[in-house]
Amino acid sequence: MARTQAAGGITGDKSRADKKFRYGLNLLVYTPTFPKDKLELIAKVAEMGFDGVEAPFTDLGVLDPAGVRQACQKAGVGVTSCCVLAADGSLCSADAAQRAAGLERLTRMIDLTAEMGGDVMAGPLYAPVRQLTGRARTADEWRWCVEGLRAAAERAGQTGVLLAIEPLNRFETHVLNTAADAARMVREVDSPHLKVQLDTFHANIEEKDTAAAIRATGGLLGHFHACENDRGVPGTGQVRWKEVFAALKAIDYGGWVTIESFATGIVDLCAAACIWRPIYDTADKLARDGLAFLRKTAAEA
Repeated sequence: MARTQAAGGITGDKSRADKKFRYGLNLLVYTPTFPKDKLELIAKVAEMGFDGVEAPFTDLGVLDPAGVRQACQKAGVGVTSCCVLAADGSLCSADAAQRAAGLERLTRMIDLTAEMGGDVMAGPLYAPVRQLTGRARTADEWRWCVEGLRAAAERAGQTGVLLAIEPLNRFETHVLNTAADAARMVREVDSPHLKVQLDTFHANIEEKDTAAAIRATGGLLGHFHACENDRGVPGTGQVRWKEVFAALKAIDYGGWVTIESFATGIVDLCAAACIWRPIYDTADKLARDGLAFLRKTAAEA
């Protein structure tokens, strides 16, 4: 597949250079971490026709940023990062040491993303997943989060990386659950280097109307995860995909549309994602069928 490198990053092949979206695959569908011996996944995903890979930033110590950059350049694809905070490092913690640890990890992940040649770092960048307090978000938690993200966004601007904060469903966080929550946070941080990431899996739980939430987010949308309501193959569940893509086009979104699911054979990863049963036949089939469906639906929307 012929591909071309353009200013500011690696793009897809010339035949698709004028298309609306860049399609990515989150590598969590194959592996819970991204060590050097998994770099061959980049060429594999490129051969499937994706425009890029999304690297899981779980265990930062095993990452090979130079190797990722080289493999992406060779395959002619781009890279983004999917990031989480550790249990002892929340921007929303009442403990100043934990807030500092959260910001330190964010800074390290920003630098790693830049070293890989990535343009977007996305995820719940404000608090660890499933770290719940048993009560609603407080004004102090919100304020601490704004302060931490403002500092992270400043660092991101220095490296050319865009941060995108992802609202999660109520079972995974109490901090940001809706597109409106995330948009308000971005407005208060007030940095061009921080935007919103939306995920149709979480939106299917928390939004009244996913397409309306996309439209309301508008130009603040910086990254997008295309996931079925059960994390299975896009197009096989209840997400109203034509409406979703019509909304993305209506706000003139031209960024990444990335499929995210999880490797069902890896016990620890499945436990973290609460996946207790098979949700697709094979990872390869999920990737290929999902990409074909998304492209077809986007073209028709």
